[in-house]
Amino acid sequence: MIPKLQASPMKAVLTAAALVAATFVAPALADIEFRHALDDSVLDMAPIKGEEITEAVKSFRKDGVNPYTGNAEALAAGKTLYEDNCQACHLDDGRGGMGPSLIDEVYVNSRANTDVGIFEIIHSGASGAMRSFSERGVTQDQILKLIAYIHTLKK
Repeated sequence: MIPKLQASPMKAVLTAAALVAATFVAPALADIEFRHALDDSVLDMAPIKGEEITEAVKSFRKDGVNPYTGNAEALAAGKTLYEDNCQACHLDDGRGGMGPSLIDEVYVNSRANTDVGIFEIIHSGASGAMRSFSERGVTQDQILKLIAYIHTLKK
């Protein structure tokens, strides 16, 4: 039988081990840290006025995977958003004009090769005329639908 005095140090060791393990596991469970395309500063992901953070946005913030990819309803909404907000600079087929091509894999910002990077640029803007869509009133959920649509432009 273990005396009570020895049980307490054992409990302390196990508790300390659990805390150390949690320290190394916790970052893997943390949300993605979104950064500005121009200065790499951490983005303010607070909802804009009237925005409700959807389950799709919550999921994307956790794993960076766009839940709307391949969703027909979301693609239709994304197409409308593209026509209203993007087509003037990137053209109707995404080949680029005043703005860069969205259908090739050549980007000044290497993060733009990921959905997280594309989200960061659309959400908060980039160089040139690319202003923040969140400042234009586009919600994070709408940005995800827009990204899903942009992927359909690639050939």
